[in-house]
Amino acid sequence: MKNKKENEEKVPYLPIFMSIGLSVGMAIGAAIGNISMGMCLGLAIGVGIGSALDAQNRKKENDIPEENEEKSDL
Repeated sequence: MKNKKENEEKVPYLPIFMSIGLSVGMAIGAAIGNISMGMCLGLAIGVGIGSALDAQNRKKENDIPEENEEKSDL
């Protein structure tokens, strides 16, 4: 079992950025006169950013070595 402290430190960014993107997209859509298109674009951008940050955190958490690092031959 994982420690309770480890679970509390993990922040899911996908729903946070999805909500922010939806809000910003709605505001931009209202400004240009097409709220539905603005909401769709804002949601897509927010989901993209949130999932990228979650994947980056998962990669750091699992300590996956970078592809650019040299591999040692033993």
